[in-house]
Amino acid sequence: MIRRVFSPLASLVLIFSFFACEEQLDLTPSIITENALLVSGERMRLSGRVITTQNIAASDHGFYISDNEGFSQPIIISLGVRESPGRFIGETTGLEIEKTYFVKSFAELPEGIVFGNVVNIETLSPRLIDFSPSNGQSGITVTINGVNITEDVRVFFGDNEAEVLGVDFESILRVRVPPIGNRSTVPVKVFIQNKELNFTSDFDYSTGIYTKIFEFPGSLKFAESISLQEGGVFYAGMGTDQSSMLNNTFWKYTHGQSEWTQVPLPSRTLRRAFSSKSYYGGGSALFFPFVQAGDFVRLQNGSFEVLPELPFNFINGKGFELNSKLFLVGGDEGSGRDVYMYDPESAEWMELGNAPYRILNSHFSFEYEGSQYFINPETRDVTRFNPEGPSWSIISNYPGELGNNGTGFAVSIGDKAYLGIGNRSSQVWEFNMNNLEWIRKNDFTGSSLARVVGTYVFNEDIYILRSPESQVGGSIEFWKFEPNSF
Repeated sequence: MIRRVFSPLASLVLIFSFFACEEQLDLTPSIITENALLVSGERMRLSGRVITTQNIAASDHGFYISDNEGFSQPIIISLGVRESPGRFIGETTGLEIEKTYFVKSFAELPEGIVFGNVVNIETLSPRLIDFSPSNGQSGITVTINGVNITEDVRVFFGDNEAEVLGVDFESILRVRVPPIGNRSTVPVKVFIQNKELNFTSDFDYSTGIYTKIFEFPGSLKFAESISLQEGGVFYAGMGTDQSSMLNNTFWKYTHGQSEWTQVPLPSRTLRRAFSSKSYYGGGSALFFPFVQAGDFVRLQNGSFEVLPELPFNFINGKGFELNSKLFLVGGDEGSGRDVYMYDPESAEWMELGNAPYRILNSHFSFEYEGSQYFINPETRDVTRFNPEGPSWSIISNYPGELGNNGTGFAVSIGDKAYLGIGNRSSQVWEFNMNNLEWIRKNDFTGSSLARVVGTYVFNEDIYILRSPESQVGGSIEFWKFEPNSF
């Protein structure tokens, strides 16, 4: 057996050797600058790490950020006292976009400041995506979507600066639209520090000026009436009066005059008759009992000509003219979907099938380039009737209010259609027939408790007769609407 014996001297040698090794260990902590956790146009979120085998006594730690390698006048992110090793995170904002910064971590120890490695980080470029809504009145809030939007952003609508309401997540900018200047369609310009950003599309201010020209004398009101136009001469009347009896008056207005004048009835009084610019008829000649009337009258060269009676019953339907021909659609008779065409050259009627849904005289409808357009009150679909074929097709959807039973106005001027102010609604909308986009106009400034009983277009202005509801005082009002004025 072999026995090992350790003498006290050998033990002392081992102990001294151990303490000598302890004195040679390097316990100075290492500071590491890691890659950035987040970088935007003006913001950085940085990560650093303290590596050591024991606690430290740092009076401060964090990051130095500078736009030069010498770190003169650096931005210092101070995270305060640190005792334990491990990761630390700091964040700063207010940086310049599209710029290279030099970043290094630090820890302030009793023996001095220890720095980590230097990392180069470039802030990002701002970019715009879109804005909405793209039209409206001054004072509304517009939301601009983008990336790397800084807090010092400025926004201009044309030459007028908008109020910045807030920037969320550096990507959602909310601004208040400034007052309109000398143009209704303006570019939206965004300034982020020294960089100008522009959208490819413009903002359209709501336009439209309403002027009440005058009221009819007395307390005249009528509904279920007819209206016609020949150049600058307008006609309106018949239907029912404020007492819900037949209205036996008929009125004429020549553009530029100061009032409407009463003129003799061109036929017996009709209610719920159709009327286009040059024709009227159908409906009933009695208030009660309701009896179908076949009256058919044409306006030509300032005179009314009584034509042969309608060969069918037609009441409360829509009448309109396309390519010098008269069309009648819908009504309360039968399915309310029948379509008829009258050719004045042959004085013959032709039946053209059925509309896709029931159409009444109160529904929004306008003519454009040889086709008639209708708003379906159930779906708000804009439906085009093309007489060549004929054919029906849906082209858009109306975004506005239809009002109570319609009874608003709808006309086209150039490549734009204008429609709105149905009963108990003040909304008016513009429909661009080229790109099928909708723009809301300024709201009607008169009472919404009225029905449109006549609409006329002259010199690109729209003239409107508004008959107050029976419970509302006053008389029929005559308004002028300038859709593009502001």
